[in-house]
Amino acid sequence: MIHEIAPHSYDPEYRKRKPLDEDTALIYSGKAGILTICKEGTFCLPAIKDISNLFIEELPEKEIPDITSEAYFLFMIDDTGYYQLELPECINKEVSFVKTTDENPVKTDLYKGKYIYMSIHRFRELNPVPMVFAGATGFHIRNWRGNVRFCGCCGAITKPSDTERAFVCTKCGYTAYPQVAPAVIVAVTNKDKILLVRNLRRPQNVRLELVSGYVEVGESFEHAVHREVLEEVGLHIKNIRFYKDQPWGISGAHMIGYTAEVDGDDNIIRQEDEISEAKWYSRDEIPEYRNRLSVGSEMILKFREGKL
Repeated sequence: MIHEIAPHSYDPEYRKRKPLDEDTALIYSGKAGILTICKEGTFCLPAIKDISNLFIEELPEKEIPDITSEAYFLFMIDDTGYYQLELPECINKEVSFVKTTDENPVKTDLYKGKYIYMSIHRFRELNPVPMVFAGATGFHIRNWRGNVRFCGCCGAITKPSDTERAFVCTKCGYTAYPQVAPAVIVAVTNKDKILLVRNLRRPQNVRLELVSGYVEVGESFEHAVHREVLEEVGLHIKNIRFYKDQPWGISGAHMIGYTAEVDGDDNIIRQEDEISEAKWYSRDEIPEYRNRLSVGSEMILKFREGKL
């Protein structure tokens, strides 16, 4: 899954550390774009030195801005630091970045050495997994930073803490920490079939998925599993078992995976304002999934292989 990056090691501890040339730059654009560079036939995250070279190439007669002075430390993977950077307007004006979407794929042979803002959803399909995990986790922190620029209590400007990953209000002192939204996802089986659904808010070309939803205030994870299945497909379930959990920075969630069996009547009553399609699928009816990055995809594949 996306966080399973062994033998590499993820260290989220906040550090007051200056970026090195070999460290990695995470640069985001808009709601869901991440900057990549095409090297040696593959897309990868740029190093700090790559961004410095970009400035030299594109601004040969201008003063080179110091991008590292405002770099925000995110985390470490092994001995490499990851930093969120913002490109200055002078670069965005003079460099043409190719923006991709899920419907507009890019071919590596056309973009050798070029910088590309890639959809975070397309980025998640790349390799290696540690790079994808870094991009998704940085995306989570980046979105949180954008949401806490002003104090939620008094509205004053906040500033980054010098000692921990937090933002502190310059007026009332309120401290805001990164937020993680717990969510449950459940593989409901009915003998030799599994329940797959399609969310009404997702594009029709998005593959089928498991029932899932966010945990409500005051709710246990298992209660949330019962509630989501009953709400979305009108089924009662039994034999709920924990499967795995995983961070999912793309949506700022932490997914808690469960398996369960239908209890009694297996007639599906679809929640029409939430679910566009819901059906029991046998193992040979399930399409192949491209990866096992998510706990949901892994459970579906395990069932397809007869291992769940």
